[in-house]
Amino acid sequence: MKKIIAILMLATSFFANAQTLREQCENAYYATGYVKLHQYKIVVNWARTSDHALVELENILYSDNFKVLKEKELPNYKTLYVLKESIGEDAYYYEAALAKLESLTGNKASCVYDL
Repeated sequence: MKKIIAILMLATSFFANAQTLREQCENAYYATGYVKLHQYKIVVNWARTSDHALVELENILYSDNFKVLKEKELPNYKTLYVLKESIGEDAYYYEAALAKLESLTGNKASCVYDL
């Protein structure tokens, strides 16, 4: 019984410390001020993107919920996007949208630093 309780406590502490990208960026903003609030950076490799994923990517990137602040062409058919959350959706929507962007592009999104 003690082993079960210890395992449950360990699992609870592990999952309690898991943070989404949005939470990490917010915490860094409030703790240091070196991160811009609710702004994210992601690189899209268009050569590795299927037609179906292309439609989903464009629906997320150019929806009313995100504003594209910067769009920079990179070598090898890549584009760097800097996105900002628009007012209107809850945190869960943005967390899901960022996770979907990461899964479609195969790249991790990151916070935008204000240095």
